[in-house]
Amino acid sequence: MDTNTQPPFDLIILGASGFTGRYVVREALKFLKAPSSPLKSIALAGRSPARLTQALQWAAHPAPPPTISILTADTSDPSSLRHLCRQTKLILNCVGPFRLHGEPVVAACAETGCDYLDICGEPEFMERVEIQFHEKAAETGSLMVSACGFDSVPAELGWMFNSRQWVAPSAPNKIEAYLSLESDRRIVGNFGTYESAVLGVANVDKLQELRRSRPKKPRPVIPGPYPPKGPMIDHQKEIGLWAVKLPSADSIVVRRTQTTLTENPTGLPGINESAEHIKIREAFWSVVKPVHFGVKIGSKTLVGVFRFIAVGMFIGLLGRSSIGRWFLLKFPSVFSLGWFRKKGPSEDEVRSASFKMWFVGRGFSDVNHVSQQSKPDLEVVTRVMGPEIGYLTTPIILLQCALILLSQRDNLPKGGVFPPGIVFGSTDLQERLQRNGITFDYISKRSISA
Repeated sequence: MDTNTQPPFDLIILGASGFTGRYVVREALKFLKAPSSPLKSIALAGRSPARLTQALQWAAHPAPPPTISILTADTSDPSSLRHLCRQTKLILNCVGPFRLHGEPVVAACAETGCDYLDICGEPEFMERVEIQFHEKAAETGSLMVSACGFDSVPAELGWMFNSRQWVAPSAPNKIEAYLSLESDRRIVGNFGTYESAVLGVANVDKLQELRRSRPKKPRPVIPGPYPPKGPMIDHQKEIGLWAVKLPSADSIVVRRTQTTLTENPTGLPGINESAEHIKIREAFWSVVKPVHFGVKIGSKTLVGVFRFIAVGMFIGLLGRSSIGRWFLLKFPSVFSLGWFRKKGPSEDEVRSASFKMWFVGRGFSDVNHVSQQSKPDLEVVTRVMGPEIGYLTTPIILLQCALILLSQRDNLPKGGVFPPGIVFGSTDLQERLQRNGITFDYISKRSISA
């Protein structure tokens, strides 16, 4: 926030009483007033003070809840949001679906110069916000970063980590991420994620129209030909997964980061960046290589993949009509084959769940001898692992992004709307996530038949 007076709160969690918001509060309490933590004061905000108080009690259990301010704000009341933004350095927005509730929050932050992070995984919202608010946010000094949760930080840091394993003269052409969700119990997803997917199908035409209205941006130069489409069902024997394409935000967010990097090859300069950090930033981005990137969701069995396909067909077909969407949202457990339900997972289901995200990079051992007819001859495999994606991994990532923003603000861009990779890639975010249970592993490198 570009102001001479310090606001009373370091951050405010908006939507703190929601399913994910409660877990974000619990994660924030770990760092509140902890030694060396920049988080000295927080507040919770939402429509219902009673529900916010209950969320705080739940998050603090079994300890008594600390004294934290409870603020009333409503996404349908712009003045309440502006008042909220003037009281804090940073808003953590957990109110979804973002295409329904997110824009007024972004507008308030852009107007007041308050920094903003969210856990959105909705491409239309993110791209629309960039078009409408980037210039205003850059002017007022509001740094706005969406997708600071499982969507899409593991994908962003994951492709960067894989691409940095390619030592010259080798270079990657394509990195495919294979997501495996694992649990000793039943896997139950966040209903908000399911609702966002349904609404995303309903608004797919708006997204295409939005993209057509934008000027073309420069594309990164990637060695070798455009990779072939490949089979609908992919069997990766090396990692033991059957997989099918996952229409998530990850590939779109990665593409936005790569486009921004093409325009800014040494990354985005900080508002008052130290000489030491300039060297770190430039060195980091000098070894990150652009790639064709995609995401697939995997299962250890072929039956599991057919379940993914069935759920995708339900959402894709029914999501295009209002009556179809009513059925999808009224009976999520039925149409998701049990993967989503309105009441969300139990605590035991959350604790038992985890994820593995394998990054299989294919490229060339010597980029100097690559033509448009060349085929990849080298494969590099890396992996990102962590706890349950929606309620554990997402709050961990969001809070670590927030702590970086609060403690390293001078080294980050003055303002504007950006994807997380280009803002946090050259910081110590990966190391912070590793200290908090999200690991990055180099698995293998091998030659493949060209």
